[in-house]
Amino acid sequence: MYKKTFYSRRVVDRRHKRLHKSKNHKNYIQSSSSNDDTDCPIDDFKEFKHLIDTSIPSMIYKDFNTNQAYDDDVHDNTNELNDFVDNSTDYSSPLYRGCKYSTKKSTKMLLDFLISQIHLDKKNIIGLIKLIKLLLPIPNKLPTSWKKIKKLFGTTTLSFTTFLCANCLNVCKITSFNTKNCSNNSCRLFDRTLKTSEIVEIVHLDIRSQIKLIINRNINLLQQQHNVSPSSDVTSGSFYRKMASSEHSNTVTLILHSDGAPLVRSTKQSIWPFFASIVELPPPVRDYQANIILLSLWSSKRKPDVNVFLEKSINDIERLINHGTVFYINNMEYRFLIRIQLFVSDLPARALMFKTTHFNGYYACHYCVTKGHWSGSSVIYPYDKNNLELRTHVGFTAAANEAKQKSTNKRTPNIQGVKGFSCLLKIISYPRQIVLDYMHLVCLGHVQSLIKRWCQLLSSVDIMKMDNMLSIARFPHNVHVIYNESILNVESWKAKHGRLFVLNLGIPIGISCLPVLNSSHWIIYCLLVKLLHTPESSDDIDFADMLINYYCRTIANVYDESLELYSLHAHLHLPSQVRLHAGLSTSSAFAFESCIRYLKTKVHGTKHLASQIAYWYDIQSIVNQRKAETTTSYGVNEINLQNECISDYRDHLVYLIQVYDQDLKQIAFFRRFKQSFNTFHTLIYDKPYRCRSYIISYSIKGDDPVIQYGNIILFYKYNNNYFAFIQKYRCSRKQLSQFVELPIEICNKLNEMYPLLELTNEYDIIRADVIRHKCVMVNFQDVYCLSELKMDFEHD
Repeated sequence: MYKKTFYSRRVVDRRHKRLHKSKNHKNYIQSSSSNDDTDCPIDDFKEFKHLIDTSIPSMIYKDFNTNQAYDDDVHDNTNELNDFVDNSTDYSSPLYRGCKYSTKKSTKMLLDFLISQIHLDKKNIIGLIKLIKLLLPIPNKLPTSWKKIKKLFGTTTLSFTTFLCANCLNVCKITSFNTKNCSNNSCRLFDRTLKTSEIVEIVHLDIRSQIKLIINRNINLLQQQHNVSPSSDVTSGSFYRKMASSEHSNTVTLILHSDGAPLVRSTKQSIWPFFASIVELPPPVRDYQANIILLSLWSSKRKPDVNVFLEKSINDIERLINHGTVFYINNMEYRFLIRIQLFVSDLPARALMFKTTHFNGYYACHYCVTKGHWSGSSVIYPYDKNNLELRTHVGFTAAANEAKQKSTNKRTPNIQGVKGFSCLLKIISYPRQIVLDYMHLVCLGHVQSLIKRWCQLLSSVDIMKMDNMLSIARFPHNVHVIYNESILNVESWKAKHGRLFVLNLGIPIGISCLPVLNSSHWIIYCLLVKLLHTPESSDDIDFADMLINYYCRTIANVYDESLELYSLHAHLHLPSQVRLHAGLSTSSAFAFESCIRYLKTKVHGTKHLASQIAYWYDIQSIVNQRKAETTTSYGVNEINLQNECISDYRDHLVYLIQVYDQDLKQIAFFRRFKQSFNTFHTLIYDKPYRCRSYIISYSIKGDDPVIQYGNIILFYKYNNNYFAFIQKYRCSRKQLSQFVELPIEICNKLNEMYPLLELTNEYDIIRADVIRHKCVMVNFQDVYCLSELKMDFEHD
């Protein structure tokens, strides 16, 4: 065989990573000390010098390759500890005489490492704990069994497991040998010892206990006076506000989610969790894994029957909705009402959970009764044949009951896309509380479909140019995205790649590489998604509504009718969804999908998978008892004015401080600034790194505030107020609208949301509270295209 002479970018990427890792390891061993002001060595980004387009300035390429990857720390709100301090009261005795840690805290730290970091199974964890106990001074109080660990923390098991026959879904009989037999004498598997692949495992967890644990950890955050949620949060939607106005007590509002994920490849077993999150917790705290409620688990080779899977959980939720609950927290009694905000999932899971036609069927839409048309290869939903008559809860339940009555063992009827009654309808109003997940619909769906079409239109030079523009792009530190894959392999992109592309990168890159017709049409899509992602007013939603209708009406003329699938038709209902439940950014499945990936790490072997996951979820509730604190603003990394990092800007800074009549002796300077859950960097802090967290937008308050842009050089504190010393941008004579052919109102919105700017030599001082957002920069010809990262802490 001939030796392979060409390797993919991914292979080259991994080789560079291993090489740099070995070099850094050698340097670490050889070095005897390190400078406290510098970060640990981090792998350099992989170089593809032969792929870089000559049109990209050499300074940008040099700057890109000499910088290191940024490593998040405790101030960046992205570490695994969720930026919480373990400040829970602990009165337990020391682990051993003279130990500075208590038995509880020592056990917590040990479990946190063994469970969360190295993912050992139960047997190995207990074996390692016993070994550690032997090495500790005698006597010591380290517990060496799960029973003793739970007793130490005063907790009990919060879950129970049911085993069903996968063929008939009847409860299995468990023998003395712990084998499972089907007890249904009409089942073909009756009285047989069932294999693992013939068993359905369902685990139900206690909902009330989990809600209490989460509220107890976050009570300070829930009780703080000022609202830290973004203006586009779920709490600003009309549905939540109407529900909240009718309540006069504490409320816990739940967002529900369910989806499936493969677990064991050999047996084709999969896991289906049923999650919930609490709306009253502000993002990003709401999306932390420790604050996600696990209601039920289904583990089987077979897909779940919703009425079997969720019956117990729905009954528990229904009881809490009707009667509420009382919690004792910090020796005080709190009465809570439980409400449901929405259910979110991808299209296949939604069809399964509500017993409706799948996304490729004739009545796939859950908002309206539009019927699809067969195109010869697929079912399409042409714009001019839409029947946008909205469904109602009464009409849907009537169709569900009719389908249930007409169904037989051999045939399931379809009444306008409804195949049966789902127990979820007991607590959810259809279709108002069922939302479309933009993570799957947009980021993993339509964006990838369009890019595949572009690859058929573009030349290899244009594809290479687009790849190069993506690969050298630099983002704020909290955006963990690197475009290693070419657009030719867009199926390998994760949802976060598609999200960043459609919201921030796609417009300038599309204008640079696509034909005018395609780039103009693509701009319409990017604008509507960005407006619905984080709307600032009802006008934004109305404008997006106009754009989506224009986009869907013209897509067949730009491409062909094969793109008019249900996934495109569903976009027409996004504006009404946003009016009800606010921005797409806070009603998506990003956090839940991440939690599914976390659950999969808790599985060992091939048996009792759901029970394992539930068990570790119980244990994890012991470890995660860190309490959230109310948010404050503060400076990070104090720096002296005489530091050499500031030498290029010192004269400008001192001059402006004197102009604003501030006393230099009373000022403390900082390289970073934390405001609520958002951390801003300065140019002098980010200089060694590839991230750009110092480019910001700001708006001086007034009758007609104008959005301006700048690079933050330094933060400082004066008279308990924080200020930012910035280098300003100015608008270029060029505008993106000059490169496309669109109606004037769309061009104006394009220039407003994606301005072309030039960096000036002008400096200014602004108050930190006028900063709007961090921005993403894309080099466009000889100027910069900036766009706001409006949801600064959206889950990856």
